[in-house]
Amino acid sequence: MAEIARVLKSGGWLGLIWNVRDESEDWVAKLTEIMVRHEGNTPRYRKGSWKQVFPAAGFGPLQQTSFPHQHTGPAEQVIIDRCMSVSFIAALPEPEREAIATELRALIAHHAALAGKQEIVVPYRTEVFWCQRQL
Repeated sequence: MAEIARVLKSGGWLGLIWNVRDESEDWVAKLTEIMVRHEGNTPRYRKGSWKQVFPAAGFGPLQQTSFPHQHTGPAEQVIIDRCMSVSFIAALPEPEREAIATELRALIAHHAALAGKQEIVVPYRTEVFWCQRQL
């Protein structure tokens, strides 16, 4: 945080933004379960370790708000392509990536909310955090 304090002048704002899947839908939670098995020690929003620096010296209190949004399209695009592009999955050897894609396709084929749909909606939340640089 000391590096950020050197960049921001007094009164400046630090903003942190994450788009996270809304796991209140059971199929989205299952999607996350598939992905989490492969993340290893990759830093992730949901792990919460990033919050350990707050409250940060020289900054006001960390504030938060959340906005819902959606990613709509064919399952192959909004689930398969999206998941396979996540860095820790994209870096896996090809046989492991293929196994993940197969598992995702099985979820799509067998879950009532997804099976046979031309277009699906993946629910997300944009989590926004901010604090102001003090003296």
